[in-house]
Amino acid sequence: MQGRLEHEIRINNNILALLKKAPEEVTEFYYNLQVSKEPTTCLEYIRKILNFIEYTHKSPCEITNIDITRYLNSVNYINRNGELVRTSSSYRQGIWSAINQFYHFLYLNKKINYNPMISISRPKTTDNVQRISLSMQELNKMLLAVENGAGNARSKARQAKWKERDKLILFLFMNTGMRKTALSEINISDINYSDNTLTIIDKRNKIQVYNLTYEMKICINNWLIKRADFLKGSQEDALFISSNLKRMNEKSIYNIVKKYSEEALGYSISPHKLRASFVSLYYEASGHDIKATCQAVGHANIAQPVYML
Repeated sequence: MQGRLEHEIRINNNILALLKKAPEEVTEFYYNLQVSKEPTTCLEYIRKILNFIEYTHKSPCEITNIDITRYLNSVNYINRNGELVRTSSSYRQGIWSAINQFYHFLYLNKKINYNPMISISRPKTTDNVQRISLSMQELNKMLLAVENGAGNARSKARQAKWKERDKLILFLFMNTGMRKTALSEINISDINYSDNTLTIIDKRNKIQVYNLTYEMKICINNWLIKRADFLKGSQEDALFISSNLKRMNEKSIYNIVKKYSEEALGYSISPHKLRASFVSLYYEASGHDIKATCQAVGHANIAQPVYML
């Protein structure tokens, strides 16, 4: 699908830009990593490794276990908006995993004689995560915020012409539980009106097919009419376009969810929280059928919407 290809090309270009000034060992590691990892994962690993190497001011093959432990201790706290806050254990584990795989690669390929990570344990999980699962009433409030607008009068006026798009974005998150990357990659051609389905490619190139409900089709058609007005005959494959009439990126989609959740709920949530809410509501609606819920969030076949305005 063209949307996924566009996304992968953009990420790969970002990686290649980072590698231009990177040590040769990092470039070699990337080409090995990309065989088994998604482009987004590769980008995160390369960023983490380059941040680590920059901290040490050494070449990768000169780094010792002391350098690594000092760096891991340095990321226990980060500066966020001028305030020092403790990082999550999952954040520290992500850094540890990237460095660990990098040095495992260097050792296996005889770039180093000793793996400095062998004596460094994975950070323990200490987070007490509070998982947010929204109710149908709260989901309704978010869609109502799209209708009424968020922020000041000027912001609401600017949002008004995009409300059909924004409503469809939230509606698909709420009724399918799909990831924001998959949603950003949807093309017009992925919608099949003859069998009422929407096909996406999710992580690990997994094809997922969603049945379109009556409410979904209304939302889609409302946006397609508005979308045609914006494009004025210009050709664009992406279902969701931005003000520059090109495919919306993941950050823009994230910001839409953040904006309307803040307006409706008083705090911001991520697209992933909408996915979690879908899972919770579907689980309840299915009579606590865990298998059906897993199928719905994996290879979805939804007979009726979990949420309806």
